[in-house]
Amino acid sequence: MQMLNQAIQTAMQQMQGGFGQQFGGFGGQIPEAQFEQLSELVSERLREAIREKVVDAVHHRLMEAVKDRVRDLVRQRLGQELRNAFLEGFGPGGFNLETVTNRLTERFSEVVHERFVEVIRERIGDALRERLHNTIRETLSEGPTAQFFDWNTTDSIALRIRERIEPEIRERIVNMARERLRETIRERVQQAFRERLPEALNAAISQAKAKGGDFEVIVMLVRDKLIDTLERRLGEGMRDRMRELVRDGLEEGVRERLREAVRTALTERFVGGQPGGGMGYYPVFGGQYGGQYGGQYGGQNGGFMMEQLRERIIENVRERVGEAVRERVESLVKQKIEDSLRERLGGALRSVCAEQVTLGGGFNPEQLVDGLRYRLVETLQYDLVGAFHESIGDAVRERFGEAVWNAISQR
Repeated sequence: MQMLNQAIQTAMQQMQGGFGQQFGGFGGQIPEAQFEQLSELVSERLREAIREKVVDAVHHRLMEAVKDRVRDLVRQRLGQELRNAFLEGFGPGGFNLETVTNRLTERFSEVVHERFVEVIRERIGDALRERLHNTIRETLSEGPTAQFFDWNTTDSIALRIRERIEPEIRERIVNMARERLRETIRERVQQAFRERLPEALNAAISQAKAKGGDFEVIVMLVRDKLIDTLERRLGEGMRDRMRELVRDGLEEGVRERLREAVRTALTERFVGGQPGGGMGYYPVFGGQYGGQYGGQYGGQNGGFMMEQLRERIIENVRERVGEAVRERVESLVKQKIEDSLRERLGGALRSVCAEQVTLGGGFNPEQLVDGLRYRLVETLQYDLVGAFHESIGDAVRERFGEAVWNAISQR
């Protein structure tokens, strides 16, 4: 970092000596070679700062959110999964603990994995947004670059850079969570069940016999004895793994987008659209549309013109983004429902039928419907919400810029 700061300082001195007086720092055009040098050095400085300051902050925010959501999940779903596993693992000789453990591990770890990915998808944007913006702004306003950026300029550039790199980082972290966490969660859930289930089941059966409790009492007693162990095991397993995926997601996203984001932000802010050239094609601020709108937005008709522009942007975004979302959602819903049911319906049917056989009374259609609804509706809901979030996000990102540009290009 010290060598990088020295390099930036040298570059700044060269820029000041070569053309700083002529253009007032960044008041005018910048020769392209020096602009590229500045852009590259700022990118390297930001990359280092993001690595040092953002990873731990984002990791902490995500772990707090995951901890709360997993605690709720364990209390809501563990009893149901225990009930299903006990029914499937019950035979003439009593409970087959190996079968019960395997069923519990398979189903509960999948539920936990879905919830983890859901929480990360929901919270990663907020966790990144604030910390990224502050880190970029602080880095630009400190050290050798500080003399060239006032507060408003620094905040504006930080906003532009953050908006360009955040979506890439967010998507990479979510995808890594989906790919990397499943096996870790499964291992931790299995360890917890193998460690505590035999003891918890024996104690629960003894208590139920002593107090005259039934099957549901046993399920609840076992659940209560497993909760703390599950929460502890999952917390221990996720802490390092989550930090690793946040770090890797940040580094990959920054590597892909930061250099381009810095160059674009500096170009838009200081050079008016293109380094080394005149004002670019940016409406209102100069170039192709400067003569048409420049005076109108600044004069007595400014409010009217801004209102017109606002309405055109709303209309274009509504039509273009709405069309993209409609195209994606119709096929997405059908495919996601089919995929989710093909994956889970067979196991749910076996579980419901085993429950009816165990409890006696023969085949009951109403109980079958209720059992399937209880086992599948919430999971299906989570699958659809996750798919919607990703698909709609892609559609908005693809069409939003196009829609706004079309609006401001209209005469």
